[in-house]
Amino acid sequence: MGKASILIAGSSHPELAKEISSLVNLPLFPVQINRFPDGELRVQLSGEVAGKQVFIVQSLGKLPNELLIETLLLVDALRRGAAAHIVLVCPYLAYSRQNVQEDGGVSVAARLFADFLELAGVNQLITMDLHAELVKSFYDFPVEHVHANPLFVQAVEELKIDTSELVVVGPDLGSAKLVAKLSRELHAPLALIEKRRHDAHKVTMLSLMGEVKGKIVLLADDVCSTAGTLTSAANVCQGKGAKSIYAVVSHGLFVEEALERIVQSPIERLYVTDSVKLDSQVLSCPKIHVVSVANTFASALTCQKERFL
Repeated sequence: MGKASILIAGSSHPELAKEISSLVNLPLFPVQINRFPDGELRVQLSGEVAGKQVFIVQSLGKLPNELLIETLLLVDALRRGAAAHIVLVCPYLAYSRQNVQEDGGVSVAARLFADFLELAGVNQLITMDLHAELVKSFYDFPVEHVHANPLFVQAVEELKIDTSELVVVGPDLGSAKLVAKLSRELHAPLALIEKRRHDAHKVTMLSLMGEVKGKIVLLADDVCSTAGTLTSAANVCQGKGAKSIYAVVSHGLFVEEALERIVQSPIERLYVTDSVKLDSQVLSCPKIHVVSVANTFASALTCQKERFL
């Protein structure tokens, strides 16, 4: 059969997998993912994978623990089926935010996650907008890191905003690199907000470094979970005299009261990618506009297909 490539969809985001499948002209390979009565997962391939390069499309958002186990089982089945090269296509890589040991006795989950994938048999990772570049160094196999910035630049350009009035704002210091890159691409100044996180749910905004008075603010962050950080930043910018506020987010988890916070916030429009499967409530929210990452990942897969031939 030669050095063919095949594409498998995990259960996390079948719509995105189908879009990518169509763009790269690789039909989805049949796989059975079943559950025992006690909740255990069982994975079985429905065909031969020996000697093939296999792409697994699996985004690890919303249910990261369960999806991680499913991914490991898929990889193990492929390895036992003698797949030649296993590429995990993971638009949103869970646990990337836990990448340093801030206090004694705290796990570095991003490092452990990398070990899991390598031990299972992953040979390569394609992912988007990691929380920190440091995470790439945890992997002993190639990591291709793609970005959503080009999609956001296009979206902002379509708004016909006067860029002389635009300022790109990071809702915390951790977003500095992402914001700096986006500000360069949009030819706009940047500003940063310093925050203090008390726990997983509570943050306090401390100060704004930069000028937003009379400006059009574009908030930019890699992950929106409860929307606490994003909407608090929007409130700070509004209080400092921002004329209007927009936001771009690479990965929209939108858990707990996130939607309610966004609706009640001064954010006029929030652009988010479909790196994570979005539910009907998110899709019907008038403030939220979705940009697709299918073409971004299809381009990466096409290049890898050609390298494998």
